[in-house]
This record gives sequence, structure tokens and C-alpha cells, in this order.
Amino acid sequence: MCGITGVFRAAGLAGLQQRAPGILDEMTDALTHRGPDQRWTRWVDGPTATARGPVAGLGVRRLALVDVKGGQQPASDPSSRWWVCLNGEIYNHARLRQEVRAHDSRLTGNGEAELIAALVAQVGVSTALERLDGQFALSIVDTVDETVWLVRDRMGQKPLYWTVLKDGSLAWASELRALRRPGLGMPGGSVRRAALQAVLLWEFVPSPLTPWQDIDKLPPGGVLRFARGRATVDRWYRPPVPVGGRGGDFHRWARSVRGSLHVSVLQRLRADVEVGALLSGGLDSTGVASLAQGTLERPLATFGVSVDHPGFDEGPRARLAAAELGTFHRQVPFRLDDMAELAESVLQHMDEPLADSSLLPTWSLMAAVRAAGLKCVLSGDGADELFCGYPTTLAHAMLPPRPSPRLAGTLAKMVTQLPVRSDGVSADYMARRMVAGLSRPFGWRHQTWMGAWLPEEVLPDDTLDDLLQRETAPSEGAPAAARALHLDQRLYLADGVLVKVDRASMAHGVEVRSPFLDHRLVELAADIGLGHKIKRPGPRSLARRRLFRGKHVLSQALADDVPLAVRQRAKQGFGSPVGPWLRGPGRARLADLPDQLADLIDPGHMQLTIREHLEGKRDHRRRLWSAHVVARWRHSPWGRP
Repeated sequence: MCGITGVFRAAGLAGLQQRAPGILDEMTDALTHRGPDQRWTRWVDGPTATARGPVAGLGVRRLALVDVKGGQQPASDPSSRWWVCLNGEIYNHARLRQEVRAHDSRLTGNGEAELIAALVAQVGVSTALERLDGQFALSIVDTVDETVWLVRDRMGQKPLYWTVLKDGSLAWASELRALRRPGLGMPGGSVRRAALQAVLLWEFVPSPLTPWQDIDKLPPGGVLRFARGRATVDRWYRPPVPVGGRGGDFHRWARSVRGSLHVSVLQRLRADVEVGALLSGGLDSTGVASLAQGTLERPLATFGVSVDHPGFDEGPRARLAAAELGTFHRQVPFRLDDMAELAESVLQHMDEPLADSSLLPTWSLMAAVRAAGLKCVLSGDGADELFCGYPTTLAHAMLPPRPSPRLAGTLAKMVTQLPVRSDGVSADYMARRMVAGLSRPFGWRHQTWMGAWLPEEVLPDDTLDDLLQRETAPSEGAPAAARALHLDQRLYLADGVLVKVDRASMAHGVEVRSPFLDHRLVELAADIGLGHKIKRPGPRSLARRRLFRGKHVLSQALADDVPLAVRQRAKQGFGSPVGPWLRGPGRARLADLPDQLADLIDPGHMQLTIREHLEGKRDHRRRLWSAHVVARWRHSPWGRP
């Protein structure tokens, strides 16, 4: 795993070199945390060196997991026409290397970037991408045709940002901090209002947006081609829309899921360093850890978080699962007293605002992984978005596509009677959000159910509306639950969950590998009907107040690998007690929010929201935490023009 950065200009970069001779080093060193093991920079000439200078400057910071002593980057094909920088892992590199060497014996190294360059030279960029199996962000420079391709992996596990500079050069990097360098020559420093609105509404910045008008980020499965001074962006991969109905034999589907997941786990265990696993005690992480433990002769190192607050602690579940599996387990404490210092460290590091409060315990977890001497772990991320694990998806399955005004009114009256709770992911909060979104178009309805502030509270502009229309269009006509899965894969997973995991892990020099995000498993899951993913309640279940349950086929797939008690547990959700903290030790952070965010949220409404939360009348933790994150980002070095 690495951090990559670069600049390109067909007319040559002599001007940039003269104006800012150390800029490539500066950009590369800004990503040291992503790759603490090795560092390389290189200026690359075109087909003939001329007075115009090199056409590309490439930098890499490397976290060495495979071919630890080798793997030098940037790497070229044997002809030195194609130059590649890689952030990530290619899981099928051994097989691809055999195929490439069969046609060109000059490929002698074991580096993955060198392999990709040679593969591109043989089959072209488009075919090469289809052959790659892994999580990655790539820059590919063709020095003959003077063209650059920037690429993100299929599901968006690795980030990549880009911009066109004042002189027409293309610049890119794994994180915003490497592009926000004074000597680089950025066009300007205008904040993108829609991005901050998105953080308040959805808790993340959706691609292609960033907080800056002049910088974009590639979407998952995105590819940018830059030639003759012009950038064009497309998608080289789109996950299929999940199908509705039931279809096919349930147990056969379950066996296929188990087999595909097992292969994916085996692939992600391959490394020249020890690989551990994150373990929460839920179905997803326990299934991954169990399949991994079954292949090892030693106990698998597993890591979990114990949040010292009612409703948030996954510690007991994780410890029980670890005991059942026989892993060597470490439980990381997360205390309310540590929140102030931890929040400050996390928010100072984040060059792009992210308001998912689970970033805080995730940060502690990754610090513990690195302190234990590991730099690679498996996770269960992605299973909820494939197999209907979220309550919002189940709500879509239970409710009619277009609820009548009468039904909406009845539900609205019911939720007003629910008691306010602040322990964990509370049912009253989810119910209120569901009612608030019922009358909206599908995209806004679903994002309202998932989000923090309501659209009318933030007054979003057409940018977010257009984005939602574009991302929901491919699933038009599918059942609402299938559309929710597809939208979650594109937005919440790619721009929320995976950003959280990437930033927290890379801040500590740790790579996270997610077996559920193997594209073959993603495509298999899409072919399984909703009737096999969602278990509808029978008479006994209703008597015990058990309604719809998600991940039905996944639970069956892991029946021989995961204890029954784990498979039968209700989903807990992963978060941190920011609500109680903001009501207690952190309440001083709320005082200036009405003034700090007056251009985004009406100050009077903000004051009312703060007062209701402090008095315990409503649980506004997500609203206030997202507001605090945006305000804190604005006053950090990363938010200054």
C-alpha cells in the first residue's frame, strides 16, 4: 500500500522545475504516513530529451507488504515507454506475471507496478484494467503519445485526487494534502459549498466533489485520460444493480457465496508480512476471521474495540467470537475521557471533512494494530451493502414504493411517541429519519434515512440534486431495496466507509483488505434475489417481535464457520458516543457553531438544535457532530484558501 503523486505536461515541466525545484519531493513527502517504508521520486522524459524538460514527475511512498525488499516505483515496461505508479495490491499478480513473461522474457522483476506497465504495453490500458484483480489507484504515463491515465479500482477502496494547474499541467495525488502545496501553482482556493453541504447532510463528500472547486476526485471504478491538455473522465467499471425477487435454489446460492468469499480471503492473506483481522463479533468480521483462521497453522491476530459507554460496546461480542475461533485477540479500550484528545488528533489529520463518528474508534483500532507490529489486516467491510445488512434497506423492503399521505401521517404520529435514547444506534432516531424521508424522491428519501441534517435545514444547491439523479438513474425500475443497495455501494460505501478506513489505516501505516469487495463476489451477490437476502418474519418471529432480517443467505453461507449465536444476533452498528460527549465534556465545542456555520444553517435553528440536545429533548448527535466537523475543518490548515 502506498501514496502516489505526480504532475504531467506534454509541453514539458521545465517551468515548474525552475519555479519550484523541490515540489515533487514536497508532494511525495506529504504522503509519508501512507508509505513509511520506502520513498522514490523520478522525473520522466518524453521519447527524446529536449530543452522543454521532462514531461512527468512521479512520486511514491511505499508500505511494503509484498516483495518487501524490491518493488521499486515508478516502474516502466522494458521499452521505457510506459511508466506506472501503484497505490494498492494486485492479488492475481503471480498469474499475470507468468502470462506476461510468456510473451516478453525481459520482465524479470517481481514488482507489481512493473508488471502493470509490461501488461499495458502488451494489451493496452483498457484490457489491462479488466485483467487486474485488486484494490488500487494507478497513474499510467505513455511517454510516446504523451498521455496519462489515472485509475481507481472497481469499488473505490483506494483514493485518487486530480487537478489541472494554471499552466495546463495535470497534477494528482492519493490525498488532498499533496496537491495543496504553495509552489505547485493551483488555479485558486475557492471552497466548494456543495461539498460542505454534503458533509452536513450525508456525513461525507461524494465523488467527484472535494471541498475545493479546482480539485476533483475520481469516482470508484473511474478512469481519467489526459491528452493534448484535455481531461476526460469515465467509469471503466460499474457494479451491477442487484436483482429483485427470489430466484434459484437458496442453499446453492449460499454455497456459491461461501466459496467465493473463501477464495477472496485466501487471496488477501498472501503477503510477505503477517496478516491479522479486525473482529467486532458480528457476522461479517467473524466470517472473514473464521475463514482466515482455518488456513493458518498459528492463531490469527485479531483486533477489536471496547467502547466504554452503554449501547456502543462491541467488546463482549468480539471476545466471545475470538474464543470460539481460537484467535489471538487484542481488545482496544475507547473511553469517553479520551474523546477530546482523540478528536483533536483525528480532525487535525483529515484534509477532507468526514463526519462518521466511527472514525474515532477506527483510528484507535488502527493505532493498536500498528503498535502490535502488524501492518496488514482483513475486514468485513462491504457485506452490508451486498446482502441487505442495514435497517434502512429493510425499511425499503417493508414499505410501499410510494407511501400514501395517510400512511405517512400515521407513521409521523407514531414516532412522536417514541422515547428519546442516546445509547448506540437508537430505534427512535432511525424511525424519525424514515418518516422525514417518506415523501421525497427515491434518492433523497434514502439519503435522508441515512444522513444527519435534513435537506430543508441546509438548503442544498442543484449540485447534490444532479449527483443523486445521476447515481440513481441506473437502478430505475428495480425494487426499492435493490436500489438502496446499489446507491449505498456507490455513495455510502465508496465515499464514506472506505474513506474512513483508508484515512484511519493509512495514518498509521496499515493496509486494510476487504474480502467482501472482490468484484466477483460483488457480482455474485447482485445476482441473488432480495428474497434470499431478506428473511421475512414467520408467526413465531412476530411473536418474539422479530421483523425482517437481512443477510439471510450470507448467514446460511457461513453456517459451518460462524457460531450460531453470532449468526442470530441483531446488527448493533459501529459508532462512538459523541452525543453524550457533546452533552457533557465536549459541550463547549457547540457554543460557536451558530456563528461559524451561519452561511450554511440558519443560526436560530442551530441554537434550537443545540438547546434540544443539551436538555435531552432530542438526540441530535449526528447533526451536531457533522456541524462540528465542518466548522473544525474550516479553521484547520486544510480548510484555508
